[in-house]
Amino acid sequence: MEDLLKGAYDLHIHTAPDVVQRKCGDLELARRLVHRGMAGCAIKNHYFDTAVRAKLLQEQFPQLRVAGGVTLNRSVGGVNPDAVERSAQAGGKLVWFPTLEARSYQQYQHRNEPSADLSRFLSVCDEKGNLLPQALEVLDVATRHQMVVGTGHIGADEGMALVRAAAERGCTVVLTHADNPADCYSIQQQQEAVALGAYVEHSFFTTYHNRTPIEEIARQIRTVGCEHVLLTTDFGQLNSLYSDEGMEEYARVLMTQGFTAKELGIMMRQVPERLLEGMSSAD
Repeated sequence: MEDLLKGAYDLHIHTAPDVVQRKCGDLELARRLVHRGMAGCAIKNHYFDTAVRAKLLQEQFPQLRVAGGVTLNRSVGGVNPDAVERSAQAGGKLVWFPTLEARSYQQYQHRNEPSADLSRFLSVCDEKGNLLPQALEVLDVATRHQMVVGTGHIGADEGMALVRAAAERGCTVVLTHADNPADCYSIQQQQEAVALGAYVEHSFFTTYHNRTPIEEIARQIRTVGCEHVLLTTDFGQLNSLYSDEGMEEYARVLMTQGFTAKELGIMMRQVPERLLEGMSSAD
């Protein structure tokens, strides 16, 4: 199993410093990845831009490829193209649309509270399902700087609107943990997304914490094809494994579903490298 980690990436990790306690900080993460022979990572924060942190980590660990970026929650002004522009200027490689403060995500979290006031939370579409002007501006900025766009925790219909608009611009989109019950994309939506050039992310978080069975993950991967899939952990929680442990365990359980080492290499090495290469061409 050690060889499966060699050269692998995890492009979805939450590290300290953060507003909540995390499993480890940036430095410990990097040391662990180097020790396990992994090639790189992306550090994500729901509320703060991680571009500068990633740059500092990259300088200290030149053998790794480290990416950071900005998540468009309220602390950065919501769906704010100016925040994306500044992140890109600081070396940011990724932009995620709203996550914990996405209105659709909060609707799921409050699904048993029909009277909950969710008006302060964020959407990328208007009442008719059309993308807001500022969402289109974010895509324009991301396209210009060749940043990879993650759909975050917005609903699948909103995410597909972004995919379609991004395809018109030549912008790369990743369906963030597409199997998560809070924002899950149907097989048909995933197939449309990859046909338009997007990638489908599956994070071990949903299986490890009993949100989505591994059998369902395997079914979805087989439907769209490994070459369109990015495997990550989305770890960093105190009750989760370390990222390297998580990637190793994810590979192990997927092998029980019939995936080969070659197929895992596509999803753990080749696809993330393809995404990072697209980002680096803007440097």
